[in-house]
Amino acid sequence: MKRRDFIKAGTGAFFIAAAGKAIGEGAPSNRVRVAVIGCHEKGRGAAILKVLAKVPGIEVATVCDVDSRARDFAAAFVQKSSGNTPKKEKDLRKVLQDKQLDAVISETPDHWHALSAVLAMRAGKHVYVEKPCAFCPREGEIILETWKKTGMVFQMGAQRRSSAAFLAAVKAIRDEHAIGSPKWGKTWYMTRRAPIGKGADIPVPDWLDWELWQGPAPRENLRDNLLHYNWHWFRNWGTGEAGNNSVHFVDIARWCLGVDYPERAVSSGGKYWIPADTDWEWPDTQNISWEFPGGKLITWEGLSCANIKPYQNVSTGAMIYGDQGCAFFSPGGQVEIYDLKGKTVRTWDGKSGQEKITNTDNRSGGGWNDTTQEHLENFAKCIRDKTPERANANAEIGVKSTYLALVGNIAQFTGGAINLDPVTGRPIQNPAAMRLWSREYAKGWELV
Repeated sequence: MKRRDFIKAGTGAFFIAAAGKAIGEGAPSNRVRVAVIGCHEKGRGAAILKVLAKVPGIEVATVCDVDSRARDFAAAFVQKSSGNTPKKEKDLRKVLQDKQLDAVISETPDHWHALSAVLAMRAGKHVYVEKPCAFCPREGEIILETWKKTGMVFQMGAQRRSSAAFLAAVKAIRDEHAIGSPKWGKTWYMTRRAPIGKGADIPVPDWLDWELWQGPAPRENLRDNLLHYNWHWFRNWGTGEAGNNSVHFVDIARWCLGVDYPERAVSSGGKYWIPADTDWEWPDTQNISWEFPGGKLITWEGLSCANIKPYQNVSTGAMIYGDQGCAFFSPGGQVEIYDLKGKTVRTWDGKSGQEKITNTDNRSGGGWNDTTQEHLENFAKCIRDKTPERANANAEIGVKSTYLALVGNIAQFTGGAINLDPVTGRPIQNPAAMRLWSREYAKGWELV
């Protein structure tokens, strides 16, 4: 049969369609080629690499880190797990010159998050960036502007937005009024951090590009108590415990309550446990409250120096209180709804995401199931489908939830309370707060 007659008969169309289906998401035409930026062996980047190895259709084409040891580790891991030998780079700007690259996954320190995301989107790359997606509120505004202008897929690492159990439970709360009208989201994070002491200046080791690590931050000398984690507790590079950990479950509370920007933020706390003469620059104890229009409230309690679990026997989570009941979101992914008498009336399993019939009062939060794989799969699907708005933690979601942590920190350092415009999120007649709305940048690294 001639090719033209073959196609006219419909047989050819069938085989073409069948071949396309058989190829699936792992096919070269559908493969998403990514660069992982920040891949230290003991950091979040290494954890992401392990998850990426399980996600169909994603190819780690490049690993990028200012630490040569991290580059070597990541390249070896990718080669072993996938058989693919990725490029090794130390400068994100060079990575973005690769025309074959589809997306960037940013596992950098906080001060690099917004810059890496904006540079990637402006270069025509999709971006997955960890929380907090911005270092200051102005950076969040720039992310939103860039996202809307470029149309790239943006996903913040608020991975519980991709939890089947959380999705179902939030739908029950928002659409089925499972707890009546939700009024208050109570969130917390409690742990015991190791002391960081008083650091001493040290020479830059040959495996580190210290200039590039600092990137947009004003320049300081390298000290011996900074890398690769303790930068969180310095105001030049980190966003404190609020930026580091409140965002996850404050995001869930904001989702359940259906709120955007608050009309007031209040923060109290300080360094109550950590000695004053050490390098730690953030509160080790902090309570933040955000008051929203319509009589809704979210609170977060952060404690960095005592790993005691006073709420539902878990170190972090969210309780959503409504006028007809309450919902508990656990770090293990399980959700339980209680009536006004405290009886468990509905439960969603953290692993399967399925609702279970229950008549028990067992409120154990279980283990950890943070659904990072599902979140990355959603990211890749949005890239393939060209649907940036369908990313489960898109730029609008990520920026607004990150904003709450950032504006809470601004309140902490400007007298404890800020009145805010609930439409724009900006402070009302508060010059001190506006001075912290952006940050000081190293010359040549300004984000505008």
